[in-house]
Amino acid sequence: MATKKKAETKQPLYINGRYVVEKKLPAKPKKGDKPYDVAKGQVKVTLVRSTLGCLEEQQATVRALGLTKIRTSNILPDNAATRGMIFKVKHLVTVEEVK
Repeated sequence: MATKKKAETKQPLYINGRYVVEKKLPAKPKKGDKPYDVAKGQVKVTLVRSTLGCLEEQQATVRALGLTKIRTSNILPDNAATRGMIFKVKHLVTVEEVK
């Protein structure tokens, strides 16, 4: 006699007296994917103000952009990661498009 399996339904999460909706996380990028390499252009970033008195996070961002002293420049790919870093320290740098 064949037994029928019941369709397993996932019970909702119950935390601290409340039901919590589980969210699906976005898929992780596959090994070898390079999401930031699709940059078409480049930008020249120049440090024009000192990082003294800035937050440590902003100082680290300026170092990550490759800028060490005032009036030093670095040419970087124009992508979302670079734009986000520039946005964090926009009051300290100037940006020019490189063709």
